[in-house]
Amino acid sequence: MQSPGSCRVGSTDQHTMSISLSGKIQEQPLSGILEILRQMKATGTLTVKRAAVTKNIYVRDGQIVFATSTESHDRLGEILVNAGIVSPENMDHALQLYRKGGGLKKIGAVLVENGLVVPKELFNGLKLQVKNIIYSLFLWHDGDYQFEERLPSDIIPLQINFQELITEIIQRIKQES
Repeated sequence: MQSPGSCRVGSTDQHTMSISLSGKIQEQPLSGILEILRQMKATGTLTVKRAAVTKNIYVRDGQIVFATSTESHDRLGEILVNAGIVSPENMDHALQLYRKGGGLKKIGAVLVENGLVVPKELFNGLKLQVKNIIYSLFLWHDGDYQFEERLPSDIIPLQINFQELITEIIQRIKQES
């Protein structure tokens, strides 16, 4: 078992590097964790947990490609409505269609298929969702993190520029404080 905030890089064979990264964010800030993953060109899932909330940041070759959260205000529908991309009425309609379909399709697909958003609006909403999730993690002062070299197959990969994201987060924190 590794100590909190530890990072181990091992070679599983002559061509593959294995990364083990876990600990507490009060001991290793999120910015440092993401920088380690970026420098190592890691691919996998960084899971951060606090109480009943779990947030995941997905990285491919060291670049952030997606994020998810169990918090209701981080849901795509809420993000799209708050950003004015979808009206509350259209979101309610899409949620009804989603439930009627048994939840087999993602809400974004339901929105696009029913003409409630165009793909570019959905893409912009997804990017905003990812940025909001990551921003919220920068406000956490405690929690546990773990990185696993595994990506789910159903993520929609977005290209998020790491440096631009950090700059946006710093500006947003300054504005909101």
